[in-house]
Amino acid sequence: MKIFIVGAGGVASALCKCLTKERTISKVTCGSFDVDKAKEYIDTKPKKINLLNKRLDASNISQVAKEINGYDLVINASLPNHNESIMKAALASKANYQDLCSYMLDYKTIEQLKYHDRFRQAGLVGLINTGVSPGITNILAAEGKDKFEEVNEIKIFSIEEQKSRQLIFAWSPEVTLLELTVPPLAYKKGKFVLVKPFSDSEKYKFPDPIGEKYTVNIEGDEVGTLPFYMKVKNISYRACGTDIDFGEALSRLGFLSKKPVKIYREKIKPVDLFIKLAPPVPTPKEMIKLVKEGVIEDAIFMSVVEILGLQKKKKMILKNIVIYPDLTEIMKRMPGATYISYPTAVAAASFVKTIPQIKMRGVFPPEALSSKIRRDILIELEGYGIKVQQEFSRT
Repeated sequence: MKIFIVGAGGVASALCKCLTKERTISKVTCGSFDVDKAKEYIDTKPKKINLLNKRLDASNISQVAKEINGYDLVINASLPNHNESIMKAALASKANYQDLCSYMLDYKTIEQLKYHDRFRQAGLVGLINTGVSPGITNILAAEGKDKFEEVNEIKIFSIEEQKSRQLIFAWSPEVTLLELTVPPLAYKKGKFVLVKPFSDSEKYKFPDPIGEKYTVNIEGDEVGTLPFYMKVKNISYRACGTDIDFGEALSRLGFLSKKPVKIYREKIKPVDLFIKLAPPVPTPKEMIKLVKEGVIEDAIFMSVVEILGLQKKKKMILKNIVIYPDLTEIMKRMPGATYISYPTAVAAASFVKTIPQIKMRGVFPPEALSSKIRRDILIELEGYGIKVQQEFSRT
C-alpha cells in the first residue's frame, strides 16, 4: 500500500514513524504548504518516507488529485477545513480516504458523510474521524453498545492535563482554539441541540491517579455521528484539565470572541489575534529540548466512554476507559512526539491497517466498522502502550 499524507506537522511526523514499521506499506509521502517547516517535522531517513519538495495547497483539488495519483490512500493530517477538497481529490484520483476529525461548518453536520454515495459508487473507502477523540472513543461507544439490550445514554469524558512552565500547544493552535469557540453539539431526547461552551459543569471521577475533576461541555465530533449508527436517546461530551481551563479563562476574558473590537482605527476579532500570536506546536527537536530542560514536566490524555442502559432488564453502567501513555513514557517510545500527537498518530495508523479488511464501500465513521475490525484496532493499540479497561456497575 502506498500512502500520501496531506500535512506535515506533529501528527504527520508521528504517523510516518508508525507507518514505516508496517511491512504492508511500501511508500509514505507527505505534502505541505510550508516545505521548509515540514523538513523540521518529517524524518526522511527511512527509505519509505518521502517529503514532497514543493508547496502543496490542500484546498486546490486539482493539485492534490495530481499529487496523490497512483497512491492507494490519502490521509488528511492537516486542518479539518480541507476535508472536502481532499475527498474530492481522492475521488478524482481513485484513492481511498482517511481523516482525523470533522470541520462541521454549521456546528452540527458531519460534512464528510454527504460523500458516501460518491465513494460507494467509485468503489472506495472513506474512513473519517480516526484520531483518539473522535476515533477511539467512537469504537468504545460501539463496543459498549453491543453489551446492552437497550442504551439510554452515552457520556464521553476526556482530560488533557500538562505540567509546564510555558504555554505549549500539543495540537494545532488554530484547531484547538476554534473548537473551543463553537457551541458544542449534544443529543438530547433523540434530537440534536447546541449548548453553551464550558457549560453544564459536572464533577466526574476519573481513574487514579487523576481522581475527581469538574468537566464542562466542549465540541466533540462523536456526537455528530453516533446517533446515526446506534439507537440511543442522549449523548454528551465533556472535558477538563489544564488545557480546557486555559481555554475557559480565555473565553471569559473575551479572547475567543469572533465579534470584532475596535483597537485604535482597526477592527480585529480577538480570536484571530490570539491565533496569530499563539506559539506553534514544538517540532520534535524542540519538544525533546523542552522536556530535557524541565520546561515540560509531564502531560497526560485520557478518555472515558460511559454507557448507561439495560442489561438483562437491569440498569447498568459500563465505563470503557482508554489510558494513553504520559509524556514521560512517550519520550521513551517516540522522542519528540507530544501527548496528543502520539496517541492520535497511533490511532490513525491502527485504522490504516484495517482499510484492506473493510468490505463496505462509502464513507464511514469508526462506529460503523464491524466488531472484528473494531477489536483488531483496540488490540493494535496495546502494542503502543495504550490500555483499555472496562468497568461494569449497577446504577
